[in-house]
Amino acid sequence: MREPDFVKLLMEHRAMLHSFVYAVTRNPHTTEDVLQEVSVVLWSKFAEYQEGSNFGAWARSVAYREILAARRSEMRAHRHFDEDCAHAILAAYERRSEQVDTTTHREALRQCLGGDLRKVIHWRYGLRLNSREIARRLARTAQAIDALIYRGKKLLSDCVRGRLEGTGPTA
Repeated sequence: MREPDFVKLLMEHRAMLHSFVYAVTRNPHTTEDVLQEVSVVLWSKFAEYQEGSNFGAWARSVAYREILAARRSEMRAHRHFDEDCAHAILAAYERRSEQVDTTTHREALRQCLGGDLRKVIHWRYGLRLNSREIARRLARTAQAIDALIYRGKKLLSDCVRGRLEGTGPTA
């Protein structure tokens, strides 16, 4: 395959890759850094790509490895994101990638996030605050915040799935 084929495939999958990487890192700068590395790796290994196979799945697997590499770098800089969370998001993308476009999924997610859960998710994964700091801001205990995040993941997943299928809760 030729360079134009690579560019075409990469551009067709750029939005999906961006949303996948951002969903894991929740940091626009890290997302762009990871996407640059992913592009370099994909280009360097493009000769290995089997024409007609699932470019999106291949690109996501490369992105996943680059996210983990960024995670290691960020951990050295005292920033953390959860490897299990990254793996769960990868698995969810693999299951749903062909069924739902990114814009629809993002809108469902936005509609499902409400109240304290929206704040807590933003503070925890966007600003990378720990449970104690979030608890202080909301005048709650750190254990209550951890419980909210734990329950919130399930509720959010159910809500988004329901909205995408047109049958679910309207949290």
